[in-house]
Amino acid sequence: PLQHTRPLQRRSMLATRMLSLSGVTAALGLLLCHSAGAVSLLAEQRASGASSLAIRRAEQRAAEEQEAEDTRFWASEWGALETELITLRAAALEANATAAASQATNASVQSPAARHHSKSPLAGLKLNLNPKTPADLAPALAMLKGLYEDGKERISKLNVREKDSKRKFEDKQALHQKRLDEIESRFKNGTLSAEFRTNETRDENRIWNYWERVRERQHKQFHTSLKIQHATLDKVKTMIDMYEKTITGKADKNQVAKQLAKVGGGALPEVVLLQDAQRAAAKFCDEALAEVRSQEAVLLELGSQGRRSNF
Repeated sequence: PLQHTRPLQRRSMLATRMLSLSGVTAALGLLLCHSAGAVSLLAEQRASGASSLAIRRAEQRAAEEQEAEDTRFWASEWGALETELITLRAAALEANATAAASQATNASVQSPAARHHSKSPLAGLKLNLNPKTPADLAPALAMLKGLYEDGKERISKLNVREKDSKRKFEDKQALHQKRLDEIESRFKNGTLSAEFRTNETRDENRIWNYWERVRERQHKQFHTSLKIQHATLDKVKTMIDMYEKTITGKADKNQVAKQLAKVGGGALPEVVLLQDAQRAAAKFCDEALAEVRSQEAVLLELGSQGRRSNF
């Protein structure tokens, strides 16, 4: 019996050892699988981090280019609008051509964008700002109609730019949401860790917040410029109407009589009604010029700071 027992014990011990070895092998296999998975996940997350950095750099370049283009456009726009207001102001002043030219030139010195005006904006137009006959108003009327057409063209250009800016912003918004969805998808399928998910979401929201500020500045510039431009056209249209009525003799005679009584006579009846419109237009131009120059100062400040986007 002892002889039969020993072989059985040996076989049992061998089986136990084999089972133990099999367990160790399985454990090693699982460990290797986990290690390979961890290495793969780490590699994917490193690639994700590099991709996120590349996106931030590309967005920063795009933002800087957009800011530079916006600054160039609005500097040109405010300068053109300022010139229009200076011209309208000069045409509306109740003085002779020399006095009007002097005041317009002095006003232009106050603004960086208007420093290039070395002479009156009315120079060369042969306008008579102190007319003696209705015919004297014809050159000024032609000039006002030119201002009106320029203003309408500028409004059309502003609306086109605003529409394009809005479309680009909506495209950015859609791209932003797509990136957030991709981050969440990778996190849910296990290819992105919680830490990387937090970091990438934070970076993406930071980029989006910056583009929101860019859009806010664009819309504010558009709204302010459009408001001033429409108001300017209203004033120009009022003066055009008064000039045409004066030239054709269709002015309200009762109003003419009241105005003559105020000024004590001595002025041409058909011209008297222009005086109220001229004073109102000149006052408006002074107020609008202050607002335009304020916007120009903001652009100059941004340029002097050399502001750069920071993601």
